[in-house]
Amino acid sequence: MHVGVVGAGLMGAGMIRNIAEGGHEVVVYARTPAKAEGLPARLAPGVVAAVDGADIALLSVTDSEHVIEVVELIVTADAPPPIIIDTSTIAPEVAREAAVLAASVGTEYLDCPVSGGPPGAAAGTLAVMCGGTDAGVAAAAPVLDLIGDPAKRVHCGPVGSGLVAKLVNNLLVAVISAGTAEAFGMGQRAGVDPEVLARVVMASSGDSWQLRNLFPRVLAGNHAPGFRARDLRKDLGHARDLAGHPLAIGDPAARLFEDVDGELDYGAVARLLMDLPDPAPPEEA
Repeated sequence: MHVGVVGAGLMGAGMIRNIAEGGHEVVVYARTPAKAEGLPARLAPGVVAAVDGADIALLSVTDSEHVIEVVELIVTADAPPPIIIDTSTIAPEVAREAAVLAASVGTEYLDCPVSGGPPGAAAGTLAVMCGGTDAGVAAAAPVLDLIGDPAKRVHCGPVGSGLVAKLVNNLLVAVISAGTAEAFGMGQRAGVDPEVLARVVMASSGDSWQLRNLFPRVLAGNHAPGFRARDLRKDLGHARDLAGHPLAIGDPAARLFEDVDGELDYGAVARLLMDLPDPAPPEEA
């Protein structure tokens, strides 16, 4: 199978490796070609060259306007791919717009945002939230099975539904991570070591994925980007737009993330609420 990929960043690189290891030919377009160096894929000079004649196109780009830009190019290919798997997190209404564009040349667009970060992308264990038809999701399964864990793949409904589910997840990511940091900061200032607090909470009803997977790095002062704060801020904006009204808990959490360096991992929000070790200096290339 020929898979054309657009985007080779923190998430795209891991997905490319797994698709290639699954025995498929991968052609990639990366806006920054250096990001594709060392990947098991042929580098294309543009979007159209990457996807022309492909069996499936996979997108891993930043936001709504980038997806529309890419899909507008895909539909100009001499042989557009029959399926587009879009793993980007964008506005659901923009996904529906992209689906209409794709359908104009007989291509089915699936919104398939993912969760699990770069480690999940590298391991091929991402959770995938799919929006589209039953037939489209079934046709995309050979690639979806390689980028994510089939047991964690959920077909959420028609186009846009996967993104609604992803925005629900990421709103919870923001609220739970910020809330955990605030609670731990309270306990820390009252004299209990955050490592002790973590042991207590993980054995109690306040336990969470964030505490078990994010906070070991947070407590060590490690904010190397997996999921950048700037990207979470973008997703929180989409969640607010989706809600269409003020969010009683989500809006205050979102305001906290506005004060976090956008290039750091979102867990750096804890630096606003706790006393943490100085961040480790970046590794030299």
